[in-house]
Amino acid sequence: MSQPLEDFALSLNKLPLGKSVAAGVSGGPDSMAMLYLLSEWAQKNGTIVHAITVDHGLRAESADEAETVGNWAKNLKNVTHRIVEWRGEKPQTRVLEEARAARYALIADAMKDTGTEHLFVAHHRDDQAETFLIRLAKGSGLDGLSGMRVLQPTENGITLVRPLLNVSKEDLLALCEEQNIPYALDPSNENEKYLRPRLRAAQGILEEEGLSAKRLATTAKRLARARSALEQASEKLYEEALTQKRSDGFFFNINILRSSHEELVLRVLLKAMDELRPDADYAPRMEKLENLLDRIMADPGFNGATLGGCIFALHAKNATLWVGRE
Repeated sequence: MSQPLEDFALSLNKLPLGKSVAAGVSGGPDSMAMLYLLSEWAQKNGTIVHAITVDHGLRAESADEAETVGNWAKNLKNVTHRIVEWRGEKPQTRVLEEARAARYALIADAMKDTGTEHLFVAHHRDDQAETFLIRLAKGSGLDGLSGMRVLQPTENGITLVRPLLNVSKEDLLALCEEQNIPYALDPSNENEKYLRPRLRAAQGILEEEGLSAKRLATTAKRLARARSALEQASEKLYEEALTQKRSDGFFFNINILRSSHEELVLRVLLKAMDELRPDADYAPRMEKLENLLDRIMADPGFNGATLGGCIFALHAKNATLWVGRE
């Protein structure tokens, strides 16, 4: 067993987990390997693992496959299993994105019945590398390129736990073979009409150029460390610059903002916008926010602007920037 897999239990013991956790289990080698490791850990810690499989209903055989996963889970100690179904008419476009959103919503509802707050998912090092490439192609900044987090709160009120981000797909497959862990292969993972399978198909070419999954994931990890430092610094600036907080917006000391690094001020603006529009489905386009930031920081004649449902106005008399709900 590889060192990252041997460190699995140690890494979990450092997390603030309760006496029961949930696990998203599709039946693929990644999630089945994770469920096996969770079962081993749970036996030693007196924890219950509630495995949840989503039947998306996108293929005729999906219901039988979900039942099979349930039968496999019965052989693992300290593990329960439940199937939840994605009912209703299915989308004709953005199928994977819509299925993902439905999956997490269904699992979150199921977790309420068990009182669990942490959902384990089997994203691994190769997934992290693919995420890096996808976000690079979309022009993401540092936050996007830093990849998936080990702990990630979601809008559904649950926290995703990704304990395998340092583990390769190869190691997970080897564990399945070593421990006779059953698994099934999802044909959509090989369908090159989707982006991730196309990236997997190009893996050999990328590795020849030095872009191995390990190297890309390591780069994402280093960027995540830089992101964490920036988040800490921007939180401090937010508190220093905030002069008044109201239900409809915030006043910030413009002199403090203008004497600070633009990256930190950008994050202060984003934090304020997030607090003012907690139910927003998306953040404003970065280019628009950067253009607004340039005006706020350098334009003495800045007379206000709107962006993403928020108002930005400069009050020269008391040297404050107002960020309020539009």
